[in-house]
Amino acid sequence: MRRFLLNVIFVLAIVLFIRYVHYSLEPEPSNQPDTYSNFSSLAENEDPADYDISYQEKKGSKILIMSPHGGRIEGGVSELVRYFNDDYSTYLFEGLKSHDNQTLHITSTNFDESLAEEKIKEHQYVVAFHGYKGEKKNTLVGGTDRKRAKMIVRALEKRGFSAELASSQSGLAGLSADNINNQGETGLSIQLEISREQREAFFDDFYYKDRKYTKTSEFYSYVRAIKHVLEKEYS
Repeated sequence: MRRFLLNVIFVLAIVLFIRYVHYSLEPEPSNQPDTYSNFSSLAENEDPADYDISYQEKKGSKILIMSPHGGRIEGGVSELVRYFNDDYSTYLFEGLKSHDNQTLHITSTNFDESLAEEKIKEHQYVVAFHGYKGEKKNTLVGGTDRKRAKMIVRALEKRGFSAELASSQSGLAGLSADNINNQGETGLSIQLEISREQREAFFDDFYYKDRKYTKTSEFYSYVRAIKHVLEKEYS
Protein backbone atom coordinates (compact mmCIF):
# COMPACT_ATOMS: atom_id res chain seq x y z
CA MET A 1 0.00 0.00 0.00
CA ARG A 2 2.81 2.38 0.90
CA ARG A 3 4.53 1.69 -2.43
CA PHE A 4 1.27 2.36 -4.26
CA LEU A 5 0.85 5.72 -2.50
CA LEU A 6 4.42 6.68 -3.31
CA ASN A 7 3.80 5.87 -6.97
CA VAL A 8 0.63 8.00 -6.96
CA ILE A 9 2.49 10.90 -5.38
CA PHE A 10 5.28 10.53 -7.94
CA VAL A 11 2.85 10.60 -10.86
CA LEU A 12 1.05 13.65 -9.43
CA ALA A 13 4.37 15.41 -9.00
CA ILE A 14 5.24 14.78 -12.65
CA VAL A 15 1.83 16.08 -13.79
CA LEU A 16 2.20 19.23 -11.70
CA PHE A 17 5.74 19.76 -13.00
CA ILE A 18 4.60 19.43 -16.62
CA ARG A 19 1.81 21.93 -16.00
CA TYR A 20 4.30 24.32 -14.41
CA VAL A 21 6.60 24.04 -17.43
CA HIS A 22 3.68 24.65 -19.80
CA TYR A 23 2.60 27.76 -17.95
CA SER A 24 6.12 29.13 -17.59
CA LEU A 25 6.86 28.65 -21.30
CA GLU A 26 3.43 29.78 -22.53
CA PRO A 27 1.94 32.06 -19.84
CA GLU A 28 -1.52 33.46 -20.32
CA PRO A 29 -2.14 37.21 -20.53
CA SER A 30 -2.68 38.79 -17.13
CA ASN A 31 -5.77 40.71 -16.09
CA GLN A 32 -3.81 43.95 -16.21
CA PRO A 33 -4.92 46.74 -18.60
CA ASP A 34 -3.54 46.57 -22.13
CA THR A 35 -0.21 48.28 -22.72
CA TYR A 36 -1.50 49.88 -25.93
CA SER A 37 -4.94 51.32 -26.64
CA ASN A 38 -4.64 50.92 -30.43
CA PHE A 39 -2.45 49.31 -33.06
CA SER A 40 -0.58 52.43 -34.12
CA SER A 41 0.77 52.81 -30.57
CA LEU A 42 1.87 49.18 -30.57
CA ALA A 43 3.59 49.53 -33.96
CA GLU A 44 5.46 52.64 -32.81
CA ASN A 45 6.88 50.93 -29.74
CA GLU A 46 7.33 47.25 -30.59
CA ASP A 47 9.91 45.54 -32.81
CA PRO A 48 8.16 44.25 -35.98
CA ALA A 49 10.08 41.01 -35.55
CA ASP A 50 8.13 40.36 -32.35
CA TYR A 51 4.78 39.94 -34.06
CA ASP A 52 3.32 38.72 -37.33
CA ILE A 53 0.26 39.69 -39.36
CA SER A 54 -1.05 37.19 -41.88
CA TYR A 55 -4.07 37.00 -44.15
CA GLN A 56 -5.05 34.16 -46.46
CA GLU A 57 -7.75 34.82 -49.03
CA LYS A 58 -10.22 32.12 -50.01
CA LYS A 59 -12.06 33.24 -53.12
CA GLY A 60 -15.82 33.28 -52.60
CA SER A 61 -15.59 32.92 -48.81
CA LYS A 62 -18.43 34.65 -46.99
CA ILE A 63 -16.68 34.06 -43.67
CA LEU A 64 -13.45 35.40 -42.21
CA ILE A 65 -11.98 33.15 -39.49
CA MET A 66 -9.65 35.23 -37.35
CA SER A 67 -7.92 36.01 -34.09
CA PRO A 68 -6.26 39.24 -32.96
CA HIS A 69 -4.56 37.30 -30.13
CA GLY A 70 -2.70 34.50 -31.91
CA GLY A 71 0.76 33.07 -31.48
CA ARG A 72 1.96 33.35 -27.89
CA ILE A 73 -0.66 35.86 -26.78
CA GLU A 74 -3.46 33.31 -26.25
CA GLY A 75 -1.86 29.95 -26.95
CA GLY A 76 -3.53 27.53 -29.33
CA VAL A 77 -5.85 29.90 -31.17
CA SER A 78 -3.56 30.25 -34.20
CA GLU A 79 -3.73 26.53 -34.84
CA LEU A 80 -7.52 26.62 -34.64
CA VAL A 81 -7.71 29.47 -37.15
CA ARG A 82 -5.26 27.83 -39.57
CA TYR A 83 -7.29 24.63 -39.62
CA PHE A 84 -9.83 26.54 -41.74
CA ASN A 85 -7.29 27.86 -44.30
CA ASP A 86 -8.49 25.55 -47.06
CA ASP A 87 -12.15 26.46 -46.68
CA TYR A 88 -12.41 30.10 -45.59
CA SER A 89 -10.44 33.34 -45.55
CA THR A 90 -8.30 33.66 -42.41
CA TYR A 91 -6.54 36.46 -40.53
CA LEU A 92 -4.10 36.31 -37.63
CA PHE A 93 -2.20 38.77 -35.48
CA GLU A 94 0.39 36.71 -33.61
CA GLY A 95 2.72 37.48 -30.74
CA LEU A 96 6.20 36.01 -31.23
CA LYS A 97 8.13 37.35 -28.25
CA SER A 98 10.19 34.98 -26.13
CA HIS A 99 8.36 36.42 -23.11
CA ASP A 100 5.89 39.15 -22.10
CA ASN A 101 3.51 38.74 -25.03
CA GLN A 102 0.87 40.38 -22.84
CA THR A 103 2.18 43.71 -24.15
CA LEU A 104 0.92 42.73 -27.62
CA HIS A 105 -2.64 42.10 -26.43
CA ILE A 106 -5.10 44.71 -27.65
CA THR A 107 -8.68 44.06 -26.62
CA SER A 108 -11.04 43.43 -29.53
CA THR A 109 -12.96 46.67 -29.05
CA ASN A 110 -9.71 48.60 -29.57
CA PHE A 111 -8.02 46.36 -32.13
CA ASP A 112 -7.75 48.48 -35.28
CA GLU A 113 -4.91 46.95 -37.31
CA SER A 114 -5.53 48.19 -40.85
CA LEU A 115 -5.39 44.87 -42.74
CA ALA A 116 -7.83 43.28 -40.30
CA GLU A 117 -10.24 46.19 -40.63
CA GLU A 118 -10.02 46.09 -44.43
CA LYS A 119 -10.56 42.35 -44.79
CA ILE A 120 -13.31 42.06 -42.20
CA LYS A 121 -15.34 44.63 -44.13
CA GLU A 122 -14.99 42.47 -47.26
CA HIS A 123 -16.69 39.46 -45.62
CA GLN A 124 -20.26 38.93 -44.51
CA TYR A 125 -19.53 37.01 -41.32
CA VAL A 126 -16.69 36.77 -38.81
CA VAL A 127 -15.73 33.85 -36.56
CA ALA A 128 -13.15 34.83 -33.93
CA PHE A 129 -11.11 32.53 -31.67
CA HIS A 130 -9.90 33.70 -28.27
CA GLY A 131 -8.56 32.20 -25.06
CA TYR A 132 -9.34 32.84 -21.41
CA LYS A 133 -7.81 31.67 -18.14
CA GLY A 134 -10.17 28.82 -17.32
CA GLU A 135 -8.95 25.92 -15.20
CA LYS A 136 -11.73 23.65 -16.48
CA LYS A 137 -12.38 22.59 -20.05
CA ASN A 138 -15.00 24.96 -21.39
CA THR A 139 -15.94 27.20 -24.30
CA LEU A 140 -17.97 30.39 -24.02
CA VAL A 141 -19.66 31.02 -27.35
CA GLY A 142 -20.65 34.61 -28.01
CA GLY A 143 -20.89 37.08 -30.85
CA THR A 144 -23.79 38.96 -32.37
CA ASP A 145 -25.08 35.95 -34.33
CA ARG A 146 -26.77 34.42 -31.31
CA LYS A 147 -28.73 31.90 -33.37
CA ARG A 148 -25.60 30.29 -34.83
CA ALA A 149 -23.74 30.68 -31.53
CA LYS A 150 -26.35 28.45 -29.91
CA MET A 151 -25.88 25.96 -32.75
CA ILE A 152 -22.14 25.91 -32.09
CA VAL A 153 -22.82 25.22 -28.40
CA ARG A 154 -25.07 22.29 -29.27
CA ALA A 155 -22.61 20.93 -31.84
CA LEU A 156 -19.75 21.00 -29.32
CA GLU A 157 -21.87 19.44 -26.58
CA LYS A 158 -22.91 16.68 -28.95
CA ARG A 159 -19.24 15.75 -29.32
CA GLY A 160 -18.70 15.74 -25.57
CA PHE A 161 -17.28 19.23 -25.06
CA SER A 162 -18.31 21.61 -22.31
CA ALA A 163 -19.76 24.71 -23.96
CA GLU A 164 -22.24 27.44 -23.12
CA LEU A 165 -23.64 30.61 -24.58
CA ALA A 166 -21.62 33.54 -23.24
CA SER A 167 -23.73 35.75 -21.01
CA SER A 168 -24.13 39.32 -22.19
CA GLN A 169 -23.00 40.32 -18.69
CA SER A 170 -19.78 38.27 -18.75
CA GLY A 171 -17.57 40.67 -20.67
CA LEU A 172 -16.69 37.82 -23.04
CA ALA A 173 -19.83 37.85 -25.18
CA GLY A 174 -18.35 39.97 -28.01
CA LEU A 175 -21.51 42.01 -28.51
CA SER A 176 -20.10 45.53 -28.61
CA ALA A 177 -20.47 47.41 -31.88
CA ASP A 178 -16.83 48.49 -31.39
CA ASN A 179 -15.63 44.87 -31.38
CA ILE A 180 -13.68 44.28 -34.58
CA ASN A 181 -15.58 40.97 -34.99
CA ASN A 182 -18.76 42.95 -35.62
CA GLN A 183 -17.54 45.18 -38.42
CA GLY A 184 -18.23 42.83 -41.33
CA GLU A 185 -20.84 43.41 -44.01
CA THR A 186 -23.73 42.04 -41.94
CA GLY A 187 -22.36 42.79 -38.46
CA LEU A 188 -22.92 39.13 -37.55
CA SER A 189 -20.18 37.31 -35.68
CA ILE A 190 -19.41 34.26 -33.58
CA GLN A 191 -16.78 34.62 -30.85
CA LEU A 192 -15.35 31.55 -29.15
CA GLU A 193 -13.61 32.07 -25.81
CA ILE A 194 -11.79 28.83 -25.01
CA SER A 195 -10.39 28.02 -21.58
CA ARG A 196 -6.68 27.36 -21.10
CA GLU A 197 -7.43 23.83 -19.92
CA GLN A 198 -9.38 23.07 -23.09
CA ARG A 199 -6.73 24.58 -25.37
CA GLU A 200 -4.00 22.52 -23.73
CA ALA A 201 -6.04 19.38 -24.43
CA PHE A 202 -5.85 20.12 -28.16
CA PHE A 203 -2.10 19.33 -28.20
CA ASP A 204 0.28 16.75 -26.82
CA ASP A 205 2.83 19.54 -26.41
CA PHE A 206 1.58 23.08 -25.74
CA TYR A 207 4.91 24.78 -26.47
CA TYR A 208 4.23 27.16 -29.36
CA LYS A 209 6.83 25.69 -31.73
CA ASP A 210 5.45 22.17 -31.28
CA ARG A 211 1.70 22.73 -31.23
CA LYS A 212 1.20 22.39 -34.99
CA TYR A 213 2.89 18.97 -34.93
CA THR A 214 1.11 17.56 -31.86
CA LYS A 215 -2.62 18.12 -32.45
CA THR A 216 -4.77 15.56 -30.63
CA SER A 217 -7.99 13.83 -31.67
CA GLU A 218 -9.73 16.30 -29.37
CA PHE A 219 -8.48 19.18 -31.55
CA TYR A 220 -9.92 17.63 -34.70
CA SER A 221 -13.23 16.71 -33.09
CA TYR A 222 -13.60 20.30 -31.88
CA VAL A 223 -12.88 22.07 -35.16
CA ARG A 224 -14.99 19.61 -37.16
CA ALA A 225 -17.98 20.35 -34.93
CA ILE A 226 -17.59 24.06 -35.69
CA LYS A 227 -16.99 23.47 -39.40
CA HIS A 228 -20.18 21.42 -39.67
CA VAL A 229 -22.24 24.35 -38.40
CA LEU A 230 -20.49 26.87 -40.64
CA GLU A 231 -21.00 24.73 -43.73
CA LYS A 232 -24.67 24.22 -42.94
CA GLU A 233 -25.54 27.77 -41.93
CA TYR A 234 -23.33 30.04 -44.05
CA SER A 235 -23.23 28.21 -47.37
